[in-house]
Amino acid sequence: MSKTQWLRIVSIGAALLVGFWLPLRLIQFRIPLPIDVVMDLLISVASAVNIYLFFNEKDRSWRRPRDWLSPGLLADAVCLLPLSLLEVLIFQTQHRSLLLLNLLTIRHIWRIKAFLDEFDSLPPVVYRLVPIGLTMPLLVHLVACAWIALGSGTAGPDPDHFLEYVKAIYWSFTTLTTVGYGDISAKTPAQMLFASGVQVLGVGVFGFVLSNVASLLSRMDAAREHHMDNLDRVETFMRSNRIPQELRSKVRTYYHYLWKNHRGYQDQSLLQDLPAKMQSELYFFINHSMLEKVALFRTAERELLEELMNELKPRIFSPGEKIFRHGDTGDALYFIHNGKVEILGAGNDLIARLEDGACFGEMALVSDKPRNATARAESFCHVYTLPKDAFERVIVSYPKFRAHLEELAGGRRSGKAA
Repeated sequence: MSKTQWLRIVSIGAALLVGFWLPLRLIQFRIPLPIDVVMDLLISVASAVNIYLFFNEKDRSWRRPRDWLSPGLLADAVCLLPLSLLEVLIFQTQHRSLLLLNLLTIRHIWRIKAFLDEFDSLPPVVYRLVPIGLTMPLLVHLVACAWIALGSGTAGPDPDHFLEYVKAIYWSFTTLTTVGYGDISAKTPAQMLFASGVQVLGVGVFGFVLSNVASLLSRMDAAREHHMDNLDRVETFMRSNRIPQELRSKVRTYYHYLWKNHRGYQDQSLLQDLPAKMQSELYFFINHSMLEKVALFRTAERELLEELMNELKPRIFSPGEKIFRHGDTGDALYFIHNGKVEILGAGNDLIARLEDGACFGEMALVSDKPRNATARAESFCHVYTLPKDAFERVIVSYPKFRAHLEELAGGRRSGKAA
């Protein structure tokens, strides 16, 4: 991470520190003076960091007077003062409302989303979980401290400050989540008004958290949700058109195959928005092992292979479907991504059975002869095709490979490959 990002972590961490520590101070929780002073100095350091970040962002300069005319900068300048020390020196006490000014530091916690946006490689779930995980405990803590300051309702003050705080946290959770058991309730008008406000806030908070949790749970298996949505639409289409049960079963089997082997997605539909070069690199990483098995490409340079990868077209054949027939014009090379393919002779006699990673039909790229065999899918078969016209368009820019191809084609004119 850069220096600015580390400083941003300091800023956000200080905001959390103030949010948890200062309310406890303001509700008369006794804190030893050395700890109090150290915490106050940490806030001053964080405020100095915030001032630095303020001028480091956008087009600002500390030399321009107009850049100092900012309410946020003024707030950080106030928090830069050692307020705890000033209380001790001026008011001879640790419990003064002067410390309320340090609450201005809490506003920097809202920069957590902008901070996370600077990291391109974070999983999407992190963008949702981290802000919620930081702000929700702080909100519960602030409500609990305010409840204690108002007298803790029917629970009342307790000589054991820790027990009183735990009861307030309990009341805060039950109220914000709209459960409200009623075992701790308001007594005074101020408590009633505060409880009403927290209940209204709780409706929004509960809805916000619930919607985000539901969204996170659905995103944890987004592929399944996508697949089920597609299946629901297909089922509705088949019912509305009174498709026979046998055909419906075949369609469901196909979608089950898509889910089992591809998580319901077709490769190119996901990558079509990427730049062509990036698509080529991705396809090369996924499929280069297949190309290496083809004699035509063993001497090809990587740049050529990447371009060819971008021309591959995914196709899925169902069991028993003919991929091409004996006598057809050769128009493509085929790579088996997964599945099984039978190569049949002119009399439908089995010549070979090909499986994952195999290729067939390569002579179509170097010869104009018709197919001398039939290729039939034995099971659901996901293949990549390299069309002949795309192949010829790409190799125009690679004269050495074209010369190698012509030499190879001349030596295999009488070959019997499919």
